[in-house]
Amino acid sequence: MDGKTFIITGGNSGLGYQCARNIALQSGSNNVVIASRNVEKSEAAVKQLVSETQNTGIYSLPLDLSSLQSVRSFAATFVSQKLPPLYGVVCNAISCGEKPAEDGFDMTFATGHLGHFLLANLLLKNMQDGRIIFVSSDQHNPPAFIAKIRYTDALEFARPNKYSHNTKYSFTKLCNIYCVYELSAKLRSETDKNITVNAFNPGFMADTGLAKPKNTAEKLLKQLAPLLARLLGMHSSAAISGKLLAEYMTNAKYEGITGKYFDRTKEIPSSELSYSKANAANLWKRSVELTRLQQQETVFII
Repeated sequence: MDGKTFIITGGNSGLGYQCARNIALQSGSNNVVIASRNVEKSEAAVKQLVSETQNTGIYSLPLDLSSLQSVRSFAATFVSQKLPPLYGVVCNAISCGEKPAEDGFDMTFATGHLGHFLLANLLLKNMQDGRIIFVSSDQHNPPAFIAKIRYTDALEFARPNKYSHNTKYSFTKLCNIYCVYELSAKLRSETDKNITVNAFNPGFMADTGLAKPKNTAEKLLKQLAPLLARLLGMHSSAAISGKLLAEYMTNAKYEGITGKYFDRTKEIPSSELSYSKANAANLWKRSVELTRLQQQETVFII
């Protein structure tokens, strides 16, 4: 088992699966860990991936990003597997359920941001060189009135609340970009590690499924979304974007590029709000508190 190891959250289907497939195809020495809470689906995905790629270095490990204990258990289990050096982490999974997460947080925020924040911090001790990518979205730019009133403190969205699915999703994807910019800066200023951190927007992938609409407005949006995506040049598919995501993880031309936002094939500016250093710093501070991150668990000074 030589080569490099890549962890992909939510790698048992959709974008994550296609990313895993392309990383496995890129080199037979690449090892891929599918991290997912659904053990049965993960094991089935591993079998299918091995069959499609002929790469036997594909594994599954249980990870429920909505549970801080599960994230810590995953990190400990991963280290005990003694796989080749960890080189890549793809923070892709998200769940948009209405019920609170295990630790009492909003489910979308917990799985899309908090779980990945903790996971990245726990894994950094096992990385010297490599790449981390957070899958964000062009929806990371939230409604202006919400941004103006609510985005000064991450606690507003950490707890289950009255906000719509679309607003919570938008905020969580904004958090992904804040986390990318803050994590990238901290790695450069506080460590000697050669690890890059970037955000990736896969575009609108109709084939990955959409959240179940809760009202008439959301039903209409679901019907119009594919057409609007094509008109705005945002349309893609899991196969297309999954291949691009794998490229960002493995291609030598992206070596050393960090703290960037990629919209499928190109680097572009993220939203104006995403460059708020005060918001990013607040999110990092709150995330440390909410995950109860300990000094011995991370490479950064808490």
